[in-house]
Amino acid sequence: MAQVIFETIVRGRCNYYKISHFPTTIGRAFDNDIILSDPSVSPHHLEIDQDENGYVLRNLSEENGTLLEQKKMDMLATSITLPVSVNLGDLKARILSHKTSVAPTRIKSQSKGLFRFLNHPIWVGCLFLLTLGLIFFDRYQSVWFEKDLFFYLNQLLPSLFIMLGLTLVIGGISRLTTHRWDILPVLGIASLFFLIPLMFDYLGHFLSYFFTSDVPRDIFRNISHFLVLPALLMFYMVRVHLTPLLPALGAAILVSSPISAYYLNDQIDQLSTYSGFSPLPPYNQTLSAFDIRIAHNISLEDYFKEADRLLEEQTNKMLQEHKKE
Repeated sequence: MAQVIFETIVRGRCNYYKISHFPTTIGRAFDNDIILSDPSVSPHHLEIDQDENGYVLRNLSEENGTLLEQKKMDMLATSITLPVSVNLGDLKARILSHKTSVAPTRIKSQSKGLFRFLNHPIWVGCLFLLTLGLIFFDRYQSVWFEKDLFFYLNQLLPSLFIMLGLTLVIGGISRLTTHRWDILPVLGIASLFFLIPLMFDYLGHFLSYFFTSDVPRDIFRNISHFLVLPALLMFYMVRVHLTPLLPALGAAILVSSPISAYYLNDQIDQLSTYSGFSPLPPYNQTLSAFDIRIAHNISLEDYFKEADRLLEEQTNKMLQEHKKE
């Protein structure tokens, strides 16, 4: 039975080698007991042996050497107490006892709810097409003048390329970390990244017009800018990579921080314009057949009367200030 386990850590993944006889040599040469492929490892790099007091290490590398608990080893035998960490060139490793406890098994989540929806090819395809359709509709209704079909398709292409690019980036990271492709859930996450902010934009517009206030629009806009992408990335990492909640949250915030910084800078620029002259008033200017307000509309006659009253007040105020001067 193996008494010693040699663990290598490559790209966050661990490989384990059982050591059942001593001495055991480690390196890139094919006559070693444990053969490693890392180019920074010497052909004969390290030897693990056993004596009456326990286990000893011998550094055999003259090129990059060996670090034992972050301290450089010489060519002399060094006694060790398991577990210990070693660095063979750029390769990180540990030497463990077979009695070393392992981490608890991470229970794989069942495909239920939204995750089951994102794992089904038909549903993911429908979500992707629905997102493209709503983006097309948004571009169509935002143009005041009638254009041909190719104009609106051209407006759709940037969003399509960004969606596919986001799918490729997240899928590539998954391929490097988990050694498998998860295209379907990634495409679903990328579609939701466009679909949710678009729906929030329409919902914020409707509520802002309904309550005659920009507060609902600003709330939904901030949610879509700063919370949607981290929440989707965290959900993806927890359900696909089986990452614990807190590390997934930290990684999602880190990955989405450049986009959040861009939106934050844009928001600061908008706030700075409110302190001076701006050609665009901050209130909602768009109207549609679906707009419903909680406040009653006033007639044009009442509007002009109120405008005349305010104009008269401002004129009298200016005249009085002028007399005082």
